[in-house]
Amino acid sequence: MGNSVVESRQAVVQRYVDILTDAGLKAVFGDQRNKDVLIDILNVILPPHRRVEDITYETTEIPGFTLFNKSVRFDLRCRGEDGRQFIVELQCYHQANFFRRCVLYASKAYDMGSQRGDGQVYDIPPVYFIGLLDKDLQDMQRYSPEDGIISEYTFREKSTMKVPDETIFTIFVELNRFTKTKEECETMLDKWCFALTHIGTLDRLPDELRTEAFERLFQACEIARFEPEVKLKYEKEMITERDYYNMLNTAKADGLAAGLAEGEAKGRAEGRNEEKIRIAKELKKNGIADNIIAATTGIPECQIATLE
Repeated sequence: MGNSVVESRQAVVQRYVDILTDAGLKAVFGDQRNKDVLIDILNVILPPHRRVEDITYETTEIPGFTLFNKSVRFDLRCRGEDGRQFIVELQCYHQANFFRRCVLYASKAYDMGSQRGDGQVYDIPPVYFIGLLDKDLQDMQRYSPEDGIISEYTFREKSTMKVPDETIFTIFVELNRFTKTKEECETMLDKWCFALTHIGTLDRLPDELRTEAFERLFQACEIARFEPEVKLKYEKEMITERDYYNMLNTAKADGLAAGLAEGEAKGRAEGRNEEKIRIAKELKKNGIADNIIAATTGIPECQIATLE
């Protein structure tokens, strides 16, 4: 009994943050001291010709265009040395019209680039919206091709598939579809997907990931290394996030239970009605008057008249 209690306590001790939570994403990638880690992951997700050398962090909130438009708040927003904007969003729960929201967010960031006073020459830096997905989304089918987990959307000519200019790119990384073990990981993308998906449950850096990039990631994610104010903020946000997901799951469970109860009640009612109709048909077949059948079964007399 004593050993099981100790083992249970050890099981809940978490050494590294779970990146696939809003609190974990912001605690690690939102800390400017970990910008090298963010650059590492961006360069794995982005195509080779769009590599990032350096970034600066920017405000995560963009005000509305008018008094009647609400502001937009990103999980993470930064800018490359050449002016390109990078927005990183984490999606861990179902949301209707998620793709449209991503396009809206990227468009607003792109519009902010046009407000630099460029003399109307439209010298606007491109925007890359990167969505880390940890759940299947309701309003779209699978994003990525069958042989991968990354998909990219932008303006292309339909026939030639050529991109006339770099403007807005929406990139999805479907981590929820990643199923490889650490032994099966071959590419850097595989290894990053494994690390992002499992780091919250690990107690050390696996030998299969022992490179400088992953050493930086695991050091950045180690909760004991957090500055006191960062750790306090992370723990508070995790409590809020757990409460939120608990409320969602509870509401879903309650809704399912209510739906089952409603379905069972409806089924019983339909069964009773079918039995009444069967009895009414038998009585009608034996020459019983419609008004007597109505009084016996509770079926309206006008409906009995239509029974064969």
